Amino acid sequence: MRHGKWFSRTALVVALVLLSAGCGGGELSAGALSKQADSVRSLASEGALLAEDASAGKETGTFTRVHSAELEKTASQMASTLETAKTRPALEPKLHRLARLARGVSDNLEQLGSASKSEQRALANELQRAAHRSNRIAEGLK
Repeated sequence: MRHGKWFSRTALVVALVLLSAGCGGGELSAGALSKQADSVRSLASEGALLAEDASAGKETGTFTRVHSAELEKTASQMASTLETAKTRPALEPKLHRLARLARGVSDNLEQLGSASKSEQRALANELQRAAHRSNRIAEGLK
C-alpha cells in the first residue's frame, strides 16, 4: 500500500497547484507567492523522497518512471505559471527566483525516471536543495 500514499500526496499537490494557478488574473500578492513557494517545496520534497527510495531499490523502475512523470508534469505547469505571472516590483526578484527553481525541479523530475542509481542519488540531493531554497523564499514572504 506504499504506492497509495504517494498517489494521495501527488493528488494533494496537484490540487494545490491548480487552486493557486486558478487564482490568476491579477498580480500575485506576497501571500500567493508564498503559497506557490510552498507548492514548489512540496513537489521538490516528494521528488527527493522518490529519488532516494528509487536509488535504494525501494521502488520499482516502472513506479519511479510513472510517478516522476506525474510530478514533472505538475512542476512544469507550475514553472510555466510562475514564468508568466506578474507581481509588485518589490516581489519580482523572488518571483523570478521561484520560477527558475520550479523549472529546475521540473527538469530534475524529468531526468529521474530514466536515471541510474547514482544519478538518482544526485537528483535526490538536487531536489532536496530546491525544497530548502523554496522554503526560504516562502519564509521570506511571510
